Amino acid sequence: MRAEIQPDKKTAKPPLWTASYIFILLSTLATFIAFHSMIPTLPIYIQQYGGSKSTAGFALAALTLAAVLIRPLTGWALDTYGRKIIYLTGLFIFLVFTVIYAWMIPVLTLIFFRFLQGIGWGILNTASPTIASDIIPESRMGEGMGFYTLAASVSLAIAPGFGLFIIDSYSFPVLFIACSVLMLTALLLALPIKYPPVQKQAPRSKFVIMERAALRPAMVILFVTFTYSSLISFLALFVREQGMETAAVFFLTLALTTVITRPLAGLIVDRTGQKGYDFAVITGTLATLVAMVILARTATVSHLVFGGIFYGIGFGFIQPTMAALCISKVPPERRGGANATYWTAFDIGVAAGSVSWGLVADAFGFGTMFNLTLIPVVIAAAIYFFPRLNNPQSLPLFHKS
Repeated sequence: MRAEIQPDKKTAKPPLWTASYIFILLSTLATFIAFHSMIPTLPIYIQQYGGSKSTAGFALAALTLAAVLIRPLTGWALDTYGRKIIYLTGLFIFLVFTVIYAWMIPVLTLIFFRFLQGIGWGILNTASPTIASDIIPESRMGEGMGFYTLAASVSLAIAPGFGLFIIDSYSFPVLFIACSVLMLTALLLALPIKYPPVQKQAPRSKFVIMERAALRPAMVILFVTFTYSSLISFLALFVREQGMETAAVFFLTLALTTVITRPLAGLIVDRTGQKGYDFAVITGTLATLVAMVILARTATVSHLVFGGIFYGIGFGFIQPTMAALCISKVPPERRGGANATYWTAFDIGVAAGSVSWGLVADAFGFGTMFNLTLIPVVIAAAIYFFPRLNNPQSLPLFHKS
């Protein structure tokens, strides 16, 4: 840019919507639509072709286990060998097994391949946010990550219905072919991205499983997703138990609300710094608590709508700001490890929560279970603010205006 037309430093913003940023957003969106289209449909596939109800749950469990195992290694590889080759490898692995499913393989083979596909998912879903954080200007990190995480919200709003429609109207092979096209599109969109060079440190002599600097926000998201898992695993069953047809209105309302709140949370963080993170955690915690109180008493569609609105505010504020906080704690050459730590915690929260809440629901019922989900939310807020209790001046109530 010419020196004579430089804008005022106080008002100028570095560009966010560059070609590379748009490419990584679209690549991620295509990947998430394929991923979320298979989440509700593979259990149906397993049951229709000889698997039991318990076996049907292994499709997600196998993928999640593989992703948890591969993420720390992926984070190290991203920081050691660069972003592009790692991301493309993850996309290619996920694509290959999606194509294989179109041959309608046996159930046990599918579950094994789902584990291998989980390796690809863990790689690409660790590399993708790392690449996004490299491309996003530092001063707009909150805003940029807010828009980036919209890929999950948008895909959750359309992909499950898309997948179910295809298997109801056509067949499973058509679904797998459609998902393969989406993954191929994601791979092609990843090719023209200008991957910013990352200044590498001296080769590491030891393999680090967790990035310590990102551990606190990662622990916050672990407990938040511990509650989130109760909704994605059991809300539909609870709604049917209450004599209602479907919980779809909750997930649609949740998705639409997060479309608004995620970018808003990012803008607040970028403009106000630490106050913004504090505001996001306080707002997100209170909104989530209200949502779970409403959902525990679900009896009408309005409960699902208001539960979706409040949970969308809560998750929409906390999730992207914790992702941004993880990245802000480390230099660029360690962002791979930070993202691996964050998403490993995310996966563990979902997986552990699904198992734990199932046991609670069996013992005490869904109503009690949803009431108990308030506890992890409070723990998450405590983890965020606890290290600052020794310095009351740093807490939100003491911030100077």
